[in-house]
Amino acid sequence: MDILSVIGLLLALVAIIGGNHLEGGHIGALVNGPAALIVVGGTLGAAFIQTPLAVFKRALAMLGWVFRAPRAPFREGIGQVVNWSNTARKEGLLGLEASADMEPDLFARKGLQLLADGCEADTLRSILEVELITRENRDLRAARVYESMGGYSPTIGIIGRSWA
Repeated sequence: MDILSVIGLLLALVAIIGGNHLEGGHIGALVNGPAALIVVGGTLGAAFIQTPLAVFKRALAMLGWVFRAPRAPFREGIGQVVNWSNTARKEGLLGLEASADMEPDLFARKGLQLLADGCEADTLRSILEVELITRENRDLRAARVYESMGGYSPTIGIIGRSWA
């Protein structure tokens, strides 16, 4: 979590607790188990109803990105591409097949396998671009789950507050 996220979180907490205090409220008024259950459960339920299971699972897997962005190992990636280039130069494109079998990144594995199979450059580029677009769309659909939850939460919050 970066420093701006920590500052933003602290500012939000101070504003909520401070506003409650200025209105003469007690901290116990902010912590209401039944209302929280209604809001959280209702919001998750509403999002789950409108979302296919695979998209919902992806959204849950992406939740950690809020606190820690996915790591993009650029330096290691450059070194790996150089290694693949040296292998292809020494052994030919078929030599990349062994690298493809050991590659943990599915995108890189697919590209290496296509190269080893003799795929033309334009075809390879098109296939990998489609793969990237597909991944991006999958992640955007998953992110929209949280967008929908943000839309449901205030309404369900009013229901939760009135019942609890």
